[in-house]
Amino acid sequence: LAQLAKIYMRDFSYFLGAQEPAKEEELILWRDCVKNGDITRIKEQEFLKYCYHYFELEQKLGMDHRYKLSQLPLKRDDLDFKMIAEIAKEYYQKMQLGPRPACCLEKILEEIYNIKIAFLDLRNYGSAASSISKFGAAVLINAAEPLWRRNFDLAHELFHIITWDIFKHEDIHSNQAGKKPIIEQWADAFASHLLLPQEEVREEFMSRLENEKISVVDIVGIARDFVVSTEALVWRLVFLKLIKRKDAEDLLENPAVRELDKAQRKKDWKDAPDISFRYVNLAFKAFQKGVISKGKLAEYLSVNRADLADKLAEYGYNDTGVSYNEGIATA
Repeated sequence: LAQLAKIYMRDFSYFLGAQEPAKEEELILWRDCVKNGDITRIKEQEFLKYCYHYFELEQKLGMDHRYKLSQLPLKRDDLDFKMIAEIAKEYYQKMQLGPRPACCLEKILEEIYNIKIAFLDLRNYGSAASSISKFGAAVLINAAEPLWRRNFDLAHELFHIITWDIFKHEDIHSNQAGKKPIIEQWADAFASHLLLPQEEVREEFMSRLENEKISVVDIVGIARDFVVSTEALVWRLVFLKLIKRKDAEDLLENPAVRELDKAQRKKDWKDAPDISFRYVNLAFKAFQKGVISKGKLAEYLSVNRADLADKLAEYGYNDTGVSYNEGIATA
């Protein structure tokens, strides 16, 4: 049973119930997914296990698991690229993302809006996915991607979360004449507008001009400053009419520019988090309150009991029995 639980990404108790477990109807929307049945199934099960563990911890601690970003009150026929720009601006302002949205989007979505974010090594099998189920809303990001691509993928999947009820899910990835599906184009546009707000990008661009020109080094520098890919920034500059499309295409096709970008980005590499700080905090809090055992805590953190202390130490906690539960009275 322990081996089955591991293979199927289920809790041990799942196999011991007196009744047959209810069939779960989770829908996972993949982005750029290579259809490989075994790999896809395993990654989906890992993702769902994380989401349900997260959900269980919220329940045990009496917390609201529901995501707090409302669905767009629109129909598909209401949407076009102009409307997408307005929607992105509205959500940018609502979430108070500041001048560099990519630097805080992940934390704000998870800490304030209850959107669960999981990072798994998807390698070349897919870049991201999203799901809404009884556990709430969740996004899966490819941990093998660099930080700036993970940021864009997160913003892209956010669009799918807020438009979950607008589109037929089978239509989202339907190709037309070999082009990227329009819904995916809208999601990309939403991510671009959200992470690269017009006023901030224009101000930064203008500050780096010399003799009405901007250097390639500065373009890469702006992309690094906003923590997005250089390609995403360049097309945003085209949209804002700050550079010409032909110049953008030439720049992105230039091998020397790609080498410069690669060299500069080495300094920016940052591994994806193993588990989110909020998730670890909830698990440790549940342990401290006595609602889960040390063995269950290890299970939630996906480590052997022998390795639990080291895993907790990574997040600034210990399992020595020291209590952090003494309350401090309000003034």
